[in-house]
Amino acid sequence: MKKNCVVAISRQYCSGGRDIGKQLAEELGVPYYDKDIITLAAKESGLSEQAIQENKKRHSGSLLYSLYSMSRELPLADQVYLIQSKVIKELAQKGSCVLVGRCSDYVLRDMPSCLRVFIHAPMEQRIDRLRMYESDEREQALEHILLKEDKSRASYYNYYTQERWGDAKNFHITLDSSIGERACVEILKQAVKAFEESEED
Repeated sequence: MKKNCVVAISRQYCSGGRDIGKQLAEELGVPYYDKDIITLAAKESGLSEQAIQENKKRHSGSLLYSLYSMSRELPLADQVYLIQSKVIKELAQKGSCVLVGRCSDYVLRDMPSCLRVFIHAPMEQRIDRLRMYESDEREQALEHILLKEDKSRASYYNYYTQERWGDAKNFHITLDSSIGERACVEILKQAVKAFEESEED
């Protein structure tokens, strides 16, 4: 890559977004961060990785309400979000990279050199991918798992960003991974190139 450019990927569960992100990072020759963010946040905060992973609680209200409420200490889940956001910003400042999940697209929304991407896929394809890990489950059960995971991700994203998860207007590009992971990687490589060139103008 010619200059500092961060690719922030949000994705539906079992859409292949993680694999696409890994391949993209490898071919661009830049670091890839996903669960590493949890490890770094744990070091930053002194909390265990398990505590951070388990504190994806769903809330009513919003993070802004929690921040402005002085009647109680900020909930641990909100503290974890803020710590992870700090880590994401630090990684982005270090140089080009690919970041997956944890609202990284929103956290870096004001960063001019951040390409925001959302990856989705048809339910049938996502069920096929999940079946590789849950081979004994019936299709109806697998679909339930996918919908439950999507609802969880949407709840987390909506709470912390006050935006709607997966809304195309929040991203530079959205991709249906049913066109193939290889095709998605190639499209994103071209998008990064075009993004870099537009930043130079």
